[in-house]
Amino acid sequence: MLTDTGLLGTAPVVNALQASRSPLQRVVDSGLLRCAVPRHLGGNGGGLDDLAHAAGLLQRQDPAAAAVLWAQRLAIEALVQTANVGLREFWLPDFLSGTRAATLPPGGRELAAENTGRGWLLSGVFHGVPNLPWEGFSLVAPVRLGDGNAGWVLLRSEEDGLSVLPPPLGHALASLRLNRVFFREDEWLGAHGLADLLAPVAEALAPCRPRTPALNIGTP
Repeated sequence: MLTDTGLLGTAPVVNALQASRSPLQRVVDSGLLRCAVPRHLGGNGGGLDDLAHAAGLLQRQDPAAAAVLWAQRLAIEALVQTANVGLREFWLPDFLSGTRAATLPPGGRELAAENTGRGWLLSGVFHGVPNLPWEGFSLVAPVRLGDGNAGWVLLRSEEDGLSVLPPPLGHALASLRLNRVFFREDEWLGAHGLADLLAPVAEALAPCRPRTPALNIGTP
């Protein structure tokens, strides 16, 4: 069972889940967003074994919340691992508290980038994406720049050209379309190798991963 710290304890997860409304709030109440995040960054400590065990419990009890945990917790890990300290300090507290929703595409190609000379315009489509509340969210996305370099960026849903396509009836996962979304260099999370740093958390969260084409940061 989980305590309110997200570590193993005696309080049933279901108590927190039943007391909440949205899937994101249910995940916040479970405490798992802070599990295996270093304490000096706002986490509750613990290890990946704790996170993996609790993620399996959550998947069995609340699949909708489990998909949100996968998205939000991996976005958190991207900020934990990035060398962009300014980006981490600005967004990590909101991601940990659930004040700001965050997500990753569980499959799909890298975004294409067009160099304007003053920045990049990103375009592409992602399918089967969880955790997209109407009031706004942040997107951790893979991108391939025009010079061939690949990496990861953090984008806001409020940017012009980023739209959510309604999910099919009865489905919780939606698609994202990016049409020439402007990207600023201060939103750069890291090079392609960032995926390797996310892989241990992705593996711990494997039971929660949306059932869509594989993202190359964890189990297939």
